This record gives sequence, structure tokens and C-alpha cells, in this order.
Amino acid sequence: MLDFYQRLNIKRNASQDDIETAYARMALKHHPDVAGDSPKVQERFALINEAYTILSKPRKRTEYNEKLSTPEVIRREEVISTDDGRGSIESDSSSSRETEPHTQQAESRARASSGLMSKKKLERIRHEARKLIKAGDFWRANALMSKAVIAYPRDIELRKLLSQAAAGRGRLREAVEELKKASEVEYFNPEIHSLIGDMYLKGNQTDSAIRAYTDALSWQEDYKPALKGLARIRELKNKNLPWWKKLLRMGK
Repeated sequence: MLDFYQRLNIKRNASQDDIETAYARMALKHHPDVAGDSPKVQERFALINEAYTILSKPRKRTEYNEKLSTPEVIRREEVISTDDGRGSIESDSSSSRETEPHTQQAESRARASSGLMSKKKLERIRHEARKLIKAGDFWRANALMSKAVIAYPRDIELRKLLSQAAAGRGRLREAVEELKKASEVEYFNPEIHSLIGDMYLKGNQTDSAIRAYTDALSWQEDYKPALKGLARIRELKNKNLPWWKKLLRMGK
């Protein structure tokens, strides 16, 4: 029996947060958009998705655990890496564990040496920006976040707020670009793709909106905002049909 824990390189007693983190790491490195869109890459990433689909659902995970017959991971499955097209989950994970603390320390030192803002100040800015956006003051909200995004260019919440501020100023293209930058950090996040779809829909770019909503559903097939977005597009298309086509549909 294939070991789903082994595929994500996590322990059997891993928490739900551990599962999400492991899957995020795998998705960022082994997604076909990153590792190359070959049949082998697609197959390997499908295996990773299968493991996540089971382990991320408590009921499915419990049923799966009951079927496992061996207490320890026996072997490692090969997974495509972004470097040379071959590698293992084990080596990928170990290298991440080794380099991640050093990367975080380097980022902290860089912020300290360059005088960039702290996390607490970032949180205050995000809170104030939300208030300004809610009040309709999109210009002040954007100005407030302009320095924060330089210090924290990979902050998802900040990018989402910047997108809202841009949309409020009527700059839908800019709003989409902010969300696309967020998707580069969390490509597997269905919310971001759905928000991109919302922005395209506001700009009457239905084909692009459909693609974005479909991307969201590829990561979570029952994601309600994306389903609602597609339903809204269907309503708009039916509303714009010529009268004679509407009559034909009524006849069916």
C-alpha cells in the first residue's frame, strides 16, 4: 500500500498544520508550472495531490490510517525536483530544513540593517488599511501600504489589501497584478485565484475570469466563491442572449 505520509515526507502523527506546510512546500517546488510540464512531472504531482486530498480531511485520514499495516515508513518515492528533473522527497525536505532557518535569519538581519519595519508595524498598517478601505479612502490606504510592501513583498494579506485599494480606485489591471504576485507565493491557494476571477469579472473579462475560477477549483473542487463566480458568469451570459435564443431555451 502506498504511503501518503511518505509522499509528503511527514510523520504519521503530523498535525494538520504540518500537512498544510508540507503540501505547500511540495506545491511550490514540484508543480508543473515550476518543474516543467512533462508527463512524468504531472504524474508525480498528481501523487502529491492525492496524498494531500486524503490527509487534509480528518475523516478520510482516519479511514486511511486504519488501512495502514506498517508502523514506519519503509521506502522513499522518487519525486521530480526543480533542479535536474530527478530527486527524492527526503532530500528535498532535509535541504529545506537546513536552509530555512538561515534564510529567515538573513532576512531578519537585512531588515534590521536597512531600517525596514517590524512585523508589529506591518500588522498595524494592515489594520489601518482595512479601516481606510472600508471607509472608501482607497488612495490613503494605498499610500499607507506603499512602504510596507517594499519591506514585505511576499506578504499575502498585504497584496490582497493593495488589490482592494487598486480596485477601489478603478485600476482593475493593477488589482489583478497584486493578486498575481500573491499567487506566486501561494499558487495552491484557491482564494487568491478566485479573487483574481472577481477582478476580471468586474472588468467584464469573462474568459479570463473563468480561467481564474477554474484554477481555484483545481486546488479545491468545492470552493464556494469560485463556484458562485462561475454561476454569476452563466447568469450574465443567459441575460445577454438574443430574445429568440431565450425562447428556444425556454422550450427545452
